[in-house]
Amino acid sequence: MNTTNLFVELIVIGAGAFFWLLLFTLSLFGYDWFPWEKVGAATAILLPLLTVTYVLGIVVDRLADRLFSKWDKRLRYTHGFPNNDEYHIARNHVYTYAVDRLIALFEYGRSRLRITRAWSINFVMLTLSSLVFIWTRLSNLPNSNRWMITVFCFTLFSFGAGVTFSAWKKLAINDYKRLKETYDFLVSNKPS
Repeated sequence: MNTTNLFVELIVIGAGAFFWLLLFTLSLFGYDWFPWEKVGAATAILLPLLTVTYVLGIVVDRLADRLFSKWDKRLRYTHGFPNNDEYHIARNHVYTYAVDRLIALFEYGRSRLRITRAWSINFVMLTLSSLVFIWTRLSNLPNSNRWMITVFCFTLFSFGAGVTFSAWKKLAINDYKRLKETYDFLVSNKPS
């Protein structure tokens, strides 16, 4: 995977974290103090914002990796690799002997895995942060409107968490199966 792809991947992951952290911050401190009209015109804030988003992407990616590790190992063990050693042997073999195009395809798949895994966490946090924001900062709205917004945000972000988790699981299973098939093919067709 080239560095540009990795950079974009971490920005995509970090963007979600930026929004739920922003909602938590606005819930805690309010939003009247912030000069919103000046930020829209200030391009000087783009680079620091991109930097923070990138760092948040790294943090959420590492957090997601840790939180999902047990599920990931269970999927790996039930879909082609009975232990970590066999998985690493197969992965190293494929990355050593496969053509570049196939390796790029595996890397693209791994990128999608990381994004869906991290966005599962982002959607859970967006659910929580939006609910906190609605009930701490939108008190001027009638209760019926706040309840409608609450139900909408809860449904939307919970659905997003479920869909991204399901997508991650399916992608992980397919990745392990594809890796096993490719490894078996390369080993059985090794020149003598």
